[in-house]
Formats: sequence, C-alpha cells, structure tokens
Amino acid sequence: MNDLLSRSFSGGRVADIEMGNTAATGGANLDKFFKDVAEIKEELKRLEILHNQLQESNEHSKTLYNAKSIKNLRTKMDNDVVSSLKNAKLIKNLLEALDRSSEHNRSIPAAGLEPQPIVHGSLLSTAYGNN
Repeated sequence: MNDLLSRSFSGGRVADIEMGNTAATGGANLDKFFKDVAEIKEELKRLEILHNQLQESNEHSKTLYNAKSIKNLRTKMDNDVVSSLKNAKLIKNLLEALDRSSEHNRSIPAAGLEPQPIVHGSLLSTAYGNN
C-alpha cells in the first residue's frame, strides 16, 4: 500500500533532494558550496584563536614592569595583529567569492526551467497569514 502511494506522489520528478538524488539539482555545486563554507569556518577558528591570544597578551601586559619583557610582548602582539588582519582579509575574500558563486548559481536554470526571482514578501505573508 505504501509503495502505491509513494509512486502516486512522485509524479515523474527527475531529482528529489530529500531522497538523496541530486543529479539534476546541482549536487556538485552544493558539494563545492559546503567545502567553501567549511574552509571559511576553519579560517574563522584561526581568527578566534588569534583573538584569544591577543586578549591573553593584553592581560599579561598589565602585570609586566621590565622594559625588555614589555618590548617582547608588544612585538608578539603586533605580529598577532598583523596575522589577524591578513586572516580577516582572507575570510572577507572567501565570503565575497562564495557570494559571487551563489549569484551565478541562482542565474542558472534548474532542470530546464527559467530562473525565478525570490520574493521575500510573499514568504512573509504566507508564513504569518494575511491579517
């Protein structure tokens, strides 16, 4: 019985994301997207580690009185700031590349259909009702 019902609802669809068949929906594009997102998350973790190191160095600098140790700590902090800036610029570039890739993928017609613009107003009206 379940088999009869499931065939009646399939309606000859070429791809079904929920069933894992992503052949016609651009599964390769999604794989690339998730790979890019994972790379961005790694860079964000590195940036967070640098941020924590800078915070610890700042707290440590409050207790130092020796000029040589203060100078060494300041050099370390300067290097961490430079690394943080480089990492932040890299993250920004990766996010911009991901955005451009997303724009490009939205313009590609899926399964022979014309690309449809996303109308957020209609989503809000259907989600919350028209009161």
